[in-house]
Amino acid sequence: MKLGRLDAEISGARLVLAGRIDDTAGALGELLAHLPAGDVVIDTSGVTFVNSVGMREWMRVIRALRERGKVTFEGVADVLMTQMNLIPEFKGVAIASFHAQYLCPACGNESTPLIDVATHGAELRGMKAPKMPCPECGTATDLADFPERYLSLFRA
Repeated sequence: MKLGRLDAEISGARLVLAGRIDDTAGALGELLAHLPAGDVVIDTSGVTFVNSVGMREWMRVIRALRERGKVTFEGVADVLMTQMNLIPEFKGVAIASFHAQYLCPACGNESTPLIDVATHGAELRGMKAPKMPCPECGTATDLADFPERYLSLFRA
């Protein structure tokens, strides 16, 4: 399903999004008619951009889905993760995994590894980004931004 500059693939109670959540996102509400009532899983790892208009529409859809059941996010794109950490309404949402910007101190490689919340939950609740291996040289990488931009949702 094409929603402006965003592709949506629905398989049962699973939604996979890829593309841009921007000012063409007014059609996001159409997703509600295609998703079953009850719990849903949303994978946004393919989202590359979000702006304020898109975020407003995204919030409306998430509110509606949360009224119908539990919403679990998987592979939250780094651009969405930073926005969701700024909005108090997202505090306490179920996040299984997310992407964050990392930088290798040895080779300078930038990456956005997938961080599994179940594996790294204690660190995340303590506002500490887990060390992730550099895909180029294997050295432990560091979060390339302030922890609050990615980890506030997990704060204990």
